[in-house]
Parts: sequence; structure tokens; C-alpha cells
Amino acid sequence: MRILLADDHDLVREALSLLFQQYFDDCEVIEAGALDPALTHINDGSQFDLVLLDLRMPGMNGLEGLGKTLAVVAPGTPVVLISGAYNSDDVRRAIEGGAQGFLPKTLRGESLANAIRLVLAGDKYLPSTILHNFGERFSGPGESAGGFGHEGDFGRLTPREREVLALLSDGLPNKEIARHLDLREITVKYHLKNIYRKLHVSNRSQAVKIALEDMARSGSL
Repeated sequence: MRILLADDHDLVREALSLLFQQYFDDCEVIEAGALDPALTHINDGSQFDLVLLDLRMPGMNGLEGLGKTLAVVAPGTPVVLISGAYNSDDVRRAIEGGAQGFLPKTLRGESLANAIRLVLAGDKYLPSTILHNFGERFSGPGESAGGFGHEGDFGRLTPREREVLALLSDGLPNKEIARHLDLREITVKYHLKNIYRKLHVSNRSQAVKIALEDMARSGSL
């Protein structure tokens, strides 16, 4: 697997490169310190399985850099933004602009690797805090439940189920979710069963994908 990693901090690039090589077999990471050299790597004919762009690095100019990258990268190559500081509007505009995901630099190594696996499988990845905020938007005091139309009803999830879904989106296995929430693993499985039933899906990827698509439609990201 070949990854193009563009970030203006040497330490971040070094740490992420080591992490990718630890979690992915035969992984080659091509580094760039700004958008222009990243585009040069793409334009010289190099093929990549994944492109990671720092949202705040030189040359990005907000999300202009995302558009420039998508215009030259090979069709089907996922482009994902990474950032140490972001807000919900950054995530919304990134996804609407064509990004396949948005990765916080605060993710643990295993969670980051799982997020990348999700993207490489064709799904989108969102920070779990975005899912938390979205769930609260539709279940706060005095608010009616929001819905996914024919695809499910996120507003029907209980606060605990939203916590489980958010941790699930970080790539945590059931055992880790149980530890984070101080629950038994069998209880986590019970919550997952309810989440899938309420959203009319059969697995985590589908649940997160539905949440993402509805947030994009409603402008709640």
C-alpha cells in the first residue's frame, strides 16, 4: 500500500509514517511538507492508495487544496483530511467537498488505523464527537426525534446507544467500548443490536454511513 502524507510538521509526518508501517503490511509512505510538493508527487504519475492532507498546512487555503488534489488524483483514490484543531463546519465542508473522511490528530494509533481501514473499504470516516453532537441535536429536552427517512431514525437512539456508536466510529472493539463505558461486553453487544435495529442496518459501517449522509443533507455537520 502506498500513502501520500502531506503535513507541514516533520514530527507529525514521522510519527504517522511509523504508525502506518506498524499497522499495515508492505506500507510505503511518501511525505510532503506542503500542498504543492504533494501535488507534484501526484502529477508525476505516482499511484497512491490513499492521500492524507493536513487541513492547515501551507497551500491549502481552506479547502481549495482539497479541490486541487481531487482534480488530479487517480479516480477512486480516497482523499482524507487530518487536523489537530477543527470544528463541525470544517468537517461538513470537507465531506461536501469530496473528502472521504476527516481524521483528528488526537486519535489513538489503533483507532487511526481502523479509521483508515474503513476509508479504504469505501466508507467515510467522521470524528466521534461529531456523532455525539448530532445525536444530542435530535434528542435534547423539548426536541422531537429526528429521522433518517427510509434509512432509519438516529433520534430514537438512547444517550448510551449514541455513546456506543461514537466509540464504534473510532474503531474500538466491543471489549474496549465496554471498558470505556464501564459496561460488560455482553451489554455492549445488546446496545449494538438495538442500534442496528433502529437504524435498519446490519453493521457499524452502515450505521456510521447513514449518520454521515443524513448530517450532510440536514447541514448538521
